[in-house]
Amino acid sequence: MKKFEVLEEGASIKLKVFGSSPKELFQNALQAMAYVQKPEVLAQTAVGKLIGVVRGRRVSEDVFFKSMDYSTLLVDFLTDVLSRSDNHNAVFFDGRFKELSELKAAGRIYGVKVADFDKNIKAVSFHEVEVKEVGPGKWEGILVFDV
Repeated sequence: MKKFEVLEEGASIKLKVFGSSPKELFQNALQAMAYVQKPEVLAQTAVGKLIGVVRGRRVSEDVFFKSMDYSTLLVDFLTDVLSRSDNHNAVFFDGRFKELSELKAAGRIYGVKVADFDKNIKAVSFHEVEVKEVGPGKWEGILVFDV
C-alpha cells in the first residue's frame, strides 16, 4: 500500500495520505510532511540513518495532543511537529504512538537535523482536511500545506 500521493502543487500542496489504521495514517502523514520539507531525508538508507545517529544529527521529541476528531487531531499534531521542525532545524519523519484515538494521541517523533529545508511549510491548513475510514482496514486523509 502506498503511503501518500501529491494531488496538487502551487502556493499550497495538497496530499492524500493512506493507512490501514489511524495510527498508520498519522505516521504516513508525518512522512508526507517530511517529503515536502526535504525529500532526500525519506530516501536515506539504513546506513545513512545510522551515521546520522552516530554524528548526533538524530532528534526525538515526546508528543501529546487532545482534540475533538481525527481530522482536527491530525492538523494539531502536524502543526506542532512543524513548529518543532523550525525550532530544531530538523525534519521529523517517523512517529511511534503509544496511544492514538479519535480524541488524543501520545507518542514520540523522530527526525534528523538538516542544514535547510527544500520547501518551507508555513502552515498546516484546516481547509479541506479530512480523515476517514473508507473500508475495513483502509483509512484515507486529505492534507493541505501552505508553502
